[in-house]
Amino acid sequence: MIQRLLTHLAWPVRLLWIAVALVQNSFTVSTWIMWALPAVAMWILHPISLSVIRIASPGVIAVLISQLPDLDFMPTPVIAATIATIALLLIYTNDFGSAHVQAGAYGSEQRFLLRLPVSLIFPAFLSWLVMFGLLIGSEYFATNRDWFVAAAFAIVLIGSVWKLGKQLHRLSKRWLVRVPAGWVIHDGVLLAENLLIRTHQISGIQLAPAQTEALDLSGITRGIPLEITLREMTDVRLSKMLSKITKTLDAVHVQQLLVAPKQTHLIVNK
Repeated sequence: MIQRLLTHLAWPVRLLWIAVALVQNSFTVSTWIMWALPAVAMWILHPISLSVIRIASPGVIAVLISQLPDLDFMPTPVIAATIATIALLLIYTNDFGSAHVQAGAYGSEQRFLLRLPVSLIFPAFLSWLVMFGLLIGSEYFATNRDWFVAAAFAIVLIGSVWKLGKQLHRLSKRWLVRVPAGWVIHDGVLLAENLLIRTHQISGIQLAPAQTEALDLSGITRGIPLEITLREMTDVRLSKMLSKITKTLDAVHVQQLLVAPKQTHLIVNK
């Protein structure tokens, strides 16, 4: 039953998100905006929708939890915060994310989300915090009728969403893709260009052993990565970021690669 729920998370998350709006009694304009964006995006399975949901929804939970002391931890606010937190936990599951990225796949592609590199966790959180702070700040000054400052915050917010939002969306577009010709490492963050590995080039795919000497394309992340062994050496072009992490050149010639999809068991068992 639990596994069935995990493979059909769209509806439970939608219902929980609607319940948050029905139960709460303290939403402000900015909170309604952060609630409404995911509420619409949840009905559109797509990588862009996934980014919208994962960027906007934490703000609702942050507001609901921060209001609890002022509301004397009354049952209704506590229930609203609890439901929102459960929804957020489901939103960040592999199954929920996979449903969105797979919906945007072409033909017989099968997409597997890649794990977030440890080095990107803090910058991603900081980017989100900047946008959240600007939204709350613009509403605060507008409520106090300081229109000039509120407008300045709003303008900076629009620019931040355009710039930082696009950067965060790139994290939802990092996939290991199974295609008829083989596998594609689709990662605009760590690679300078996507890497196609044809089936006949691969001699083996396995969980990486502890002492592997393969080139790490995961950017250093938690969990055990996959080790892809090739029959011959191949060229891989790295982004500047990954070049710094691996302390190597931006173009390398290798025969073994490490990638870190979230659902490694589905790949190893293929």
